[in-house]
Amino acid sequence: MKKILAVYNTCGISGRENLQDYISSIELILDQDFDSFDLVVSSCLNEKSTIDSLLDKFSGKIFVNFVKECHPVNVTFNHAVRRYIDKFGPCGSYLYVDSGTSFPQKSLFKDLNSYLETGKYGMITPQPENDTEYYNGLGVGRHDKDDEYAREILFKEGDYIIPIGKGMGTHTNLISEDLRSFYGNVYPDIFASHCTESTFSFLNAALKKNWILLKDYVLPHKISLDGQSSGFSPAFWQATGKPTYDHPYIIDSILERLVTEESKACGFGYEECRGIMRHDSSQYDENYHSTNEDLKEFLKNNLFLKKEELDYEEIEHEFFY
Repeated sequence: MKKILAVYNTCGISGRENLQDYISSIELILDQDFDSFDLVVSSCLNEKSTIDSLLDKFSGKIFVNFVKECHPVNVTFNHAVRRYIDKFGPCGSYLYVDSGTSFPQKSLFKDLNSYLETGKYGMITPQPENDTEYYNGLGVGRHDKDDEYAREILFKEGDYIIPIGKGMGTHTNLISEDLRSFYGNVYPDIFASHCTESTFSFLNAALKKNWILLKDYVLPHKISLDGQSSGFSPAFWQATGKPTYDHPYIIDSILERLVTEESKACGFGYEECRGIMRHDSSQYDENYHSTNEDLKEFLKNNLFLKKEELDYEEIEHEFFY
């Protein structure tokens, strides 16, 4: 079993084909000083010529899961992980990688795995150099949105354990097999665009894990390289008079699913940075672990699409290896 499955997520829906950027990022992933990982390129509707070029360039070194339907990136990420597991079995963890991210430090995978093997963390996140949303998600108040100022506050005592109800934009994120095996997918898939990260602290807390943000890794990142939420524009959604915190995929409403009496009883909170629903802090201990065993079942049943809502086995795709 490989310790890490890295999934590099690309998308051609916007009409952009960023082949040279993909090649540069993939080369840096393959150059990691770590010998127990595989790499899947998860492509949603890129040109077949792009896929062929990657397979030719990296023959025998990568897998490609080529999805031929329009889905949000959470779904295509989940699908790539599922197809890999079908063929090779589970890994120790799954690394979500935004197509605009690169890894100049060769020790990243080794260090990510060292954190994972402590058993304490369900998610381990290196920082992006930009598009962090520290100010919204982690509550670092400063009008000029100076990331360096935020980092001085967050990391003054080392790595930052993200508190319950907090979150940030994650462009690279390692997810433990413990989370995937319990919830059935690596990422919640009811979201068409924003707000997935709003749920991460709860996904971890329910399984007695923490979500940690790493102090010593700040990764280069090209913002919206393949377009923001391609195929599911939050701007278009807002233009119809609807809020981005209730931009669902397939289901009718995120709020109807997550902001309920049942969720409140479990101690859950949603989009707390915008005051949508605050969690019940009395249901968490000093380690940010949930003390309510009902929370994990609520999350499993409501953050993830049921088979009758989305059957991953029916998604049209090709898996190249």
